[in-house]
Amino acid sequence: PIVLNMPADFMWQEVAHEKVVFPAFHAPAYVPEGDDLDQAIGMIASAKRPIILAGGGATDARDKLIRLADRMEAPLATTLKAKGLFNDHPYNMDIFGTLSTPAAYEVIDKADCVVCFGASLHHFTTDKGKLMQGKRVVQINDTVTEVSKNYHPDAALVADAGLTADNILWWLDEAGIAPTAFTRELDMEALTAHPPGQPDKAAPGTVNYVHALDRLEEALPKDRILTTDGGRFMTEVWCRISAPDPRSFIVTANFGSIGLGLQEAIGASLAAPDRPVVLFTGDGGFMMGGINEFNTAVRLRQDLIVIVANDSAYGAEHIQFLDRKMDPGLSQFDWPSFAEAANALGGRGVAVDSTESLEVAIAAIESRDAPLLIELRLDPHEVPRMRL
Repeated sequence: PIVLNMPADFMWQEVAHEKVVFPAFHAPAYVPEGDDLDQAIGMIASAKRPIILAGGGATDARDKLIRLADRMEAPLATTLKAKGLFNDHPYNMDIFGTLSTPAAYEVIDKADCVVCFGASLHHFTTDKGKLMQGKRVVQINDTVTEVSKNYHPDAALVADAGLTADNILWWLDEAGIAPTAFTRELDMEALTAHPPGQPDKAAPGTVNYVHALDRLEEALPKDRILTTDGGRFMTEVWCRISAPDPRSFIVTANFGSIGLGLQEAIGASLAAPDRPVVLFTGDGGFMMGGINEFNTAVRLRQDLIVIVANDSAYGAEHIQFLDRKMDPGLSQFDWPSFAEAANALGGRGVAVDSTESLEVAIAAIESRDAPLLIELRLDPHEVPRMRL
């Protein structure tokens, strides 16, 4: 974040503007030879069950990573920040780590080598190191401070993702290394299927959260920009709601704060006014910084769909109280109706408190002509825990 603090008298001074453009230096580099490269190539060439993992720093190397994975017959996976990078590839495992499906988590656990491009290996990705135990880890990152930042690999190259993928591919061909055939063992449909929601498992006056997400994944515009606020609700959204590509997915939880989601969504809509923007937010975060800005989206006539996961609680604190066998009442609130507030602010609001009203909200997505807010009324005891 950048804060510019300017004295008021400076704002009124008149100056002659002179445009200055500085050249940007970004020539990519790779490691052509040396012990580090030899170690990395050796680990990759000897792997029997490798996985190619891409992070946010490798999004421009998509095609080259796919060529390497296809040559090795290795499945592809991404970190959260690269969500959607390998959409439609037949051996895309989707997100690697605590956000994986149960079946994908088992496959990752059985892998013997993970080749990581442009990833800092956050604890979401490695499950605090557990997923990397018993396997060789090769980390390729063009930023030296990201190497070993969160997890110490067995080999590391400070290099460009795409150039290094090409370099690894050349050495595999040069040495005549056979494909691993790992992908032939995998049932990709099972690997990418999260357990479905159960619509009949919801308290009166609420909707099953996971079922609602499954239906929204089917109904939301496919060309969407997806963003989320922070909160207990977010990890299920990251798992179950797809994004067209990494640049169409915005995470606002980098600093662990909440209440930033709608501001990010408004900014995304201004940057891409011809695309729908979908925001998932919690009730606590929406009360902090969203409810007032919803009218901004109305005034700007933005194509914005806001889904409020309203469990009438601060979810993270609610769990802490329950885990310590304490009364969670201090974390629970009697909020106003967010759907009614959206209508009052000039948009369209739909409250969802049953499977039937969920379908009304689904229909409202198709017919929307103003910023739309869908309020999912949830039981705080039934919202899944964060996948940390």
